[in-house]
Amino acid sequence: MRLLTHKDIKFFQSDLLRENDFIHAFFTKRSNHNEPAELQKQLNLFSNIHYAKQVHSDKVIEINNTLNLNPKIADSLITKEQYQSLWIYTADCIPILIADVSTRNIAACHCGLTGIKKQIISKTLKRLEDIGSKKDNLIIAIGPCIKGDKYQVEKKDVEDLSFQLTGKSFMGKSLSINKIEKGIIIPLFKNDSKPNKIFIDIQAAAILQLFKEGIKQHQINLNKICTYSNPKLFNSYRRDRTNSRQWSCIYS
Repeated sequence: MRLLTHKDIKFFQSDLLRENDFIHAFFTKRSNHNEPAELQKQLNLFSNIHYAKQVHSDKVIEINNTLNLNPKIADSLITKEQYQSLWIYTADCIPILIADVSTRNIAACHCGLTGIKKQIISKTLKRLEDIGSKKDNLIIAIGPCIKGDKYQVEKKDVEDLSFQLTGKSFMGKSLSINKIEKGIIIPLFKNDSKPNKIFIDIQAAAILQLFKEGIKQHQINLNKICTYSNPKLFNSYRRDRTNSRQWSCIYS
C-alpha cells in the first residue's frame, strides 16, 4: 500500500484496489474536518455516504441507493448499487475493504478480536455471495491496525478462536504460524511473560479466516503498519484510550 497526500489529507491506498479502479482510502488521523461528508468534499468526490453504529457485532447490512441518514447498528456494510460509498471507523481494529472485480459489488467491514470470533468476515463474504458475487472475483484490502506484539489479551478469550482458525490449541509451545505474504511470517500468537496472557495478531487471524473461506493469497493486499506504534499517523485506543477514530471508505 502507498501513502498519499491531498492538500492536508493523508491516506493509504491499496495497489490491488487501485489497479482495478476502485476509489477508496484508509485515512490517517485528523483533528478537524474528520467526518465522511467533509473528507469526501475535500477529495472532490460524490456519492451517497453510508456508515453504521459499530458495536463489535456480526451484523452485515445491505445498502440501497438512498441516503443513510440514520445509521443502523452493524459492523459490515455491503452494496450492489452504483454511486454509493461505504465508511467504517477504527482505532486499532482492522478496516477491511472488499470489492468484486466482476459485479463491482463492494463491502466495508470493521473487524476486531470480537468480530473475528463472531466470524464477521465470513458472514460478509456470504452476504456478498447472496447479492451475486463469487469468491474468486473478490479482492480484499486489509488496512492498518494494532500489531501482534502490542495486543495483549487474556488466554481464555482466544482459546476457542485458535481452534476455530487452525484446528490447533496454542497452549504450551504449540503456537500457530501463518504465512501472510511471500517471504513474510507472522505469528498468530506469541507467549507473554504472564501465564494467563498472550499476544495475538488480529491481521493474521483475519487472513486465516479468509483462507478458510477459500480466498487465495493473491486476492489479499495488506497494510502492515501498526496503529499503536505510529502516534503521528493513527489514533489508537489501546495506546491513548481515545474516542477519536480514523475513517476508511470504498466507492461503488
